[in-house]
Amino acid sequence: MNDKTQLNGNLNATVLNTQTSGNSTVLNEQVMNAGRVVIGETLCGKYTIQSKMNTSSGEADLYIGSDGISSYVAKIYRRKVAVKEEVTEKLQAIDSPYVAKVYATGEIDGYPYEILPYYKNGSLEKKKFSYDQLKTSIIPALNEGLKVLHDNGIIHKDLKPSNIMLADNGQDVAIIDFGISSIREDGNTVIVTRTGMTPEYSAPETFKSLFLSESDYYSLGITLYELYCGHTPYAQMTQDEIEQFVSVQKLPLPTDMEDELKVLISALTYPDITNRKNKSNPNRRWGYEEVLKWCVGIKQPVPGEITGATAVSGDIRPYKFLRETYTDKKKLIDAFIEHWNDGKKQLFRGLLSAYFKEFDAEIAGFCMDAEGEVSQGDEDLIFFKTLYKIDSTMTRFFWKEKQYEDISVLGNELLEALWKNNTSMHPFVDELLQKGVLSQYIICLDENDTQKANAVKAIESSYRAFINDDRQRTMNYYLLAYMLSGRKVLYKEGVEFKNVEELAEFLKNAMERSYDEFEKICRDLIDNNDNLDIQFESWLCALGKKYEIARWRKSLQG
Repeated sequence: MNDKTQLNGNLNATVLNTQTSGNSTVLNEQVMNAGRVVIGETLCGKYTIQSKMNTSSGEADLYIGSDGISSYVAKIYRRKVAVKEEVTEKLQAIDSPYVAKVYATGEIDGYPYEILPYYKNGSLEKKKFSYDQLKTSIIPALNEGLKVLHDNGIIHKDLKPSNIMLADNGQDVAIIDFGISSIREDGNTVIVTRTGMTPEYSAPETFKSLFLSESDYYSLGITLYELYCGHTPYAQMTQDEIEQFVSVQKLPLPTDMEDELKVLISALTYPDITNRKNKSNPNRRWGYEEVLKWCVGIKQPVPGEITGATAVSGDIRPYKFLRETYTDKKKLIDAFIEHWNDGKKQLFRGLLSAYFKEFDAEIAGFCMDAEGEVSQGDEDLIFFKTLYKIDSTMTRFFWKEKQYEDISVLGNELLEALWKNNTSMHPFVDELLQKGVLSQYIICLDENDTQKANAVKAIESSYRAFINDDRQRTMNYYLLAYMLSGRKVLYKEGVEFKNVEELAEFLKNAMERSYDEFEKICRDLIDNNDNLDIQFESWLCALGKKYEIARWRKSLQG
């Protein structure tokens, strides 16, 4: 909700109250903000400004407002170009207890403001916590908060105790202050200026103006250090000294810190990001998945401590298969696909789960799940799904001896074959439909793409139900080809028709040339017994004309 308000600049002098009570902020009764805010004014037609807080965020002035029921914070920026609109839009759509809600935004005399929650307990700045408090409450909450931000393409860039608020229940925490946050480009990297970043909490790559989601996790590591020790490891150091230190030295940790917390902070502040995309490589900074496993006590290799014979030369440890040794996961999967039956033996005899247990508990779990399912399921389909879980980045479609860049290529090939009355693909497609391979492929790529998966499942179910009905089976081929290829095209008389209007125009022109020609084309679409041509009916269904077809058939009966 946006609101642009012009306010009266004639205000009384500011009277500041420096008293505080516990962790709560005591508010002033008379305030002004550079002639822009008046006590009693209403923002967004809902939030009435009541008092100015005796703290500021450095980049903005903070006010207490109320909607008559609850209290809120109005954060009014001191610069007119201070908030990235794309960040604000994404934040307003986020609904998580671990990320401060942005209830509304607007401008006052051209200065942007945000309406945020009011946390009566203040931030975590200058607060210390025990190991148990960190592990059971704060770390899981911050990990989930960062995940929500990163899933929405937001890099915070300035995570630190003063930007983490303690919830009213005194246990939960929420991330605030997105003034310098950025939207990730291409899903990964943002290169920006360093304005606003806090050097003590900043990852080595950010000193080179490179901000990644992993950079936020480095800041999390420094934040946890401070919340436990009461100070950062770089207290009293200049920015240049910090930059030089973090690039060449391992973070020093107190001897009295719990070993497991040492592991977590060391892994979060691992400086090398070279292997960040290789999830099977233990020499990479920890992120969401690793922190989640740490929280539940799963032991994991510590980055920087994997050397010698256990070091990873590719993205996986050496694996021997059919007299070849593989250190690249994609090449190993390619070998399994090429030697399908031998690959299944590696999985179902427990060889893969035993191998991955040594360095990737998640993939080992996928393999063990497959071992348990095979006694009651189709081993080819289980093997197929497990390969996509082993390499979650894989998008190409494969089934036994056939591979396609993606299923749109398969759909186009099937459509072309149907147009040419070429039945050579039918046995392959029959197996895919009978076993439900294609709907499983869609789920493997994106478990949230339920609409497309359900549409393919409907075709698979129809195929199994009418397996002995030649006409319906052919219709299912066409419907599948249309759906997978994305090409809603009717091919008749050597002409491709993209929509009903194009076909109608073609028929009109044919009738103007010759009624016999027109009748011949019509009989190719609808025979003397009022049966629709299979391709024509499938095409109309693909265009969403099922209702019109049913209505037409009903009219014939009447």
